Amino acid sequence: MLLLFVAVSMGLCLKVNAQPADSGTITIHADPRLALVVNKPQAANKGFIGKRNGYRVQIYNGNDRKKASQAKLEFMRAYPSVRSYLTYNNPQFRVRVGDFLTRKEATEFYNKVSSTFNPSMVVPDVVNVNTVKGMKEKSKSADHEVDE
Repeated sequence: MLLLFVAVSMGLCLKVNAQPADSGTITIHADPRLALVVNKPQAANKGFIGKRNGYRVQIYNGNDRKKASQAKLEFMRAYPSVRSYLTYNNPQFRVRVGDFLTRKEATEFYNKVSSTFNPSMVVPDVVNVNTVKGMKEKSKSADHEVDE
């Protein structure tokens, strides 16, 4: 009952304080920093660091940890610029390599490593993506081309 009384009295107060009919103009009082955010160029030049669905090449799958570690070490020696991952899903150790966004990229890499690491196969996985690194390398190479 008390809540009903408070609600009705607030409604009456609002009606008493209500403004006359619309005058047709709107005045916005906003923080000037808001204009910087609204007029900011789109993030087309920003990179992305995170995880996405993609593909890796699995070069080992078995229950022997030493063989898995050996396969990873051999791969790291042969391809030092490609990341490798050793995981354990009971009771299997798996060595997966690369971070590919498309199956085509993973298949091309698979064709390179399948003769050395057999059996191997392309598998879907959550991969690490770092487009900022590629953008920095591109900008550095563009700077060198301008200097030359």
